[in-house]
Amino acid sequence: MQEQLPLRPAEFVKIRDGFIAFLRRPTGTSLQAIIPADVIDAMASAAKRGRKRRLWLDFVRLTAAVAVLVATVLILAPDPIKTGIGLPLLLGAGTVFILAHFRTKIRDELEIEDIVPGTNEALQRDLRALAEFRNLIASGDIPCAEMLPDGTLKPLAANALRAFVADHGALFVLSRDQAIWHCTPHRPIPMSELRVKLAGRVTSGLVTSRTLLDTLDRDLFDRRVEWLLSHANDHRARSFREAIQIIVALRRPELDGITFEGKKEILRAEGISDSRLEKIHAGVYPAFNGFLRSLPMHEFP
Repeated sequence: MQEQLPLRPAEFVKIRDGFIAFLRRPTGTSLQAIIPADVIDAMASAAKRGRKRRLWLDFVRLTAAVAVLVATVLILAPDPIKTGIGLPLLLGAGTVFILAHFRTKIRDELEIEDIVPGTNEALQRDLRALAEFRNLIASGDIPCAEMLPDGTLKPLAANALRAFVADHGALFVLSRDQAIWHCTPHRPIPMSELRVKLAGRVTSGLVTSRTLLDTLDRDLFDRRVEWLLSHANDHRARSFREAIQIIVALRRPELDGITFEGKKEILRAEGISDSRLEKIHAGVYPAFNGFLRSLPMHEFP
């Protein structure tokens, strides 16, 4: 089974299949092979708890609002005894309402660190890719539509797309149980089968400057550099091209066997800053990684 993008760029596919292709996994790879069922179950359980929490906070806010109204009536009454009761009731109920209101603004979605041990870097990387996938859908960079019962596709409105980045929006991708989707606080939410059109998009986490530096095959390294440079003719790609030049410099044959600190000393003398070298060596140079998002990475050698 070849590891290649299994989808034609022009077609809409089921959102789970789209996520698997976004990770550039082989055709037929199951979602559970990427994100285990116990992780998906933990995320679904957190969503259910979050929904109960929001319902409770809504009840508290409603009760506090009623108490505020009662306190207002008591304060306006001519009887001083009632006024004396109304003031503390108003202050107490008002405080409870404000605190409950602010609690509703706190996200209760599990963070990656909450559900994945620090030693499982592969799973952490896949969950970060899931977040990127959701963000691209929410921004409209990856088109998303509902498959209606009659087989037609209805593009999601911008307001509905924002549900992907709301609390527990990951479950739109991970879970087929649409009842779980109701746990997402954002409204409106899509409730039909979801389809996406990748148009060649893959996760940016697949390729960084570290990917090139770690490419042992020299011929493959040269082909990858040539491919990247061929897509970097835009005037906005200046920093990207400079980063590639630094990567090529770090891979010069005469520097083989020298430690990174030794390479830094040599390249520093050639006018390359330590900061750039360190970011490129770590694979976290924004100018390089950011420009990759505009390239058809499914064609990357």
